[in-house]
Amino acid sequence: MSLPMLKWAVMGLLLIQNAFGCLWDKDTLDAERARFPGIGVLISGSFARHSKEFHQWRIQQREKDIASDQSLPIHLDDLAVSQHKLGDHQAAIQTMLRKDKLIPGLYETYSNLGTFYIYTGDLKEALRYIDKALAINANAHFGREKYQKWLVEWILETRATPPEPEGPSEIGYGGIPGFASFVARMEAGGMPASRTQSLTLSTKQRADAIRGVTGMIFFADYDNPLLQEALGDLLIAGDIRDNAANLASLCYMHAALKAPNETEKARLMKKCELSGRVSYGFDLKKVETSLKTALKKGAEYQESVRQDEVKWIAEGHDASAEFQKKYLVPSSPEVK
Repeated sequence: MSLPMLKWAVMGLLLIQNAFGCLWDKDTLDAERARFPGIGVLISGSFARHSKEFHQWRIQQREKDIASDQSLPIHLDDLAVSQHKLGDHQAAIQTMLRKDKLIPGLYETYSNLGTFYIYTGDLKEALRYIDKALAINANAHFGREKYQKWLVEWILETRATPPEPEGPSEIGYGGIPGFASFVARMEAGGMPASRTQSLTLSTKQRADAIRGVTGMIFFADYDNPLLQEALGDLLIAGDIRDNAANLASLCYMHAALKAPNETEKARLMKKCELSGRVSYGFDLKKVETSLKTALKKGAEYQESVRQDEVKWIAEGHDASAEFQKKYLVPSSPEVK
């Protein structure tokens, strides 16, 4: 077959694939949410999270608990997490190192340290503690620790050797882009990076990875661009009849809005555009409007949570217990 004929054959194949693609409308988004329940709230942040005021209150409470004769290891965990949530990652690390001296070898200590070191930028030290946590309990948090380890390793690898820009063959047309490709390599035994490899992710492998990343989003930062991109890569991976191109577009757009610089923003916007090419009626402006509307609703929902916590604290209630009673099973608006 001549080169021009091959070109038209490939274009024809992509058109046929698009015939089995999806549409950018509410029904399609609803169908994708049905296949991937809960993803919409994680993209928009429409779920209950503790406020700054709560963490300030909990630090005071836990410092009192730790100073008493009723002190428990969990009090140090609570203190460290609240210090971390308020941005004092070094204080959180020192709290966990103190706990490790008092009661060495606990999974929770090393898991927390792994997370805190990520936020200081010391990724190698983060990996050291994540490995220690995995050695104690590889299945804690439904196996989420493994995916945190792979996410850190993926970041280190891309920093050392920036990947070539992904194209339509990787995004939205049955390919496996970015973090999803790294997960596929790890599931295959840690194969080295190569654009010529034929990588696959089974339905279970992808579902487990999505659960791991969504757990990190829920308990860490819903608006972290690395986590949103990783989730988008997993949602768009594989057969176009089976993935979630529209939800992936929202993830990439969200990551772009939070990108640390213009270069990263442009790269993520390109991924957003490529993921949308399998959807009829796809429009970047429409995606941006949809996302910003959802983020606004998420912010309004979170403000109502904050007001509850401020009220509970002012009235002298146990804000942690009150939060658990009201928001243990959050009911929140999804991305519309």
